[in-house]
Amino acid sequence: MNEIKLREATPSDDFAVGELLVKAFDTQNSAKMPGVVSSAERYADLRNQAQKRADATVLVGEIDGRLVGAITMYRWGTPGNEAWIHGGSGLRYLAVDPKFAGKGLSSLFIDEAKKLAFAWRASAICLRVRHGAIGVQKLYLRHGWERDEDSDLDLRPEILLDGFSLRL
Repeated sequence: MNEIKLREATPSDDFAVGELLVKAFDTQNSAKMPGVVSSAERYADLRNQAQKRADATVLVGEIDGRLVGAITMYRWGTPGNEAWIHGGSGLRYLAVDPKFAGKGLSSLFIDEAKKLAFAWRASAICLRVRHGAIGVQKLYLRHGWERDEDSDLDLRPEILLDGFSLRL
């Protein structure tokens, strides 16, 4: 595999990033959590990259010009930031093209997200993971996040999200 190039997303990336998120999340859910079905609202949110770029920093990764992953980081106080720790950054929408899964790309995106948070002098990075997505939870735990049960978000019957935080 050739080297990945990480860069900030541009308007010309919006469609491809939105479709990558839909594909990656659907693949993850169908493989690991049968029965989980995304709503039309969820798909619209995943595809609304222009709004994400307006509110946050969206990073994309390319290998040989092909989009293979993305991550979104929100500064404290910006729309879309769901951080519950004062001064915290919010990490959302980490996705890797399923064809590139298992190659360590998620770790590269996470490392870059940490660099952004440090540069912003964030107090923490907060995120939520779908309850039952054990592999994703383990990924964040390996990178230093801690389970933060007080920040779980229960929106059942649609979704239950488990909170994780990394103090900086």
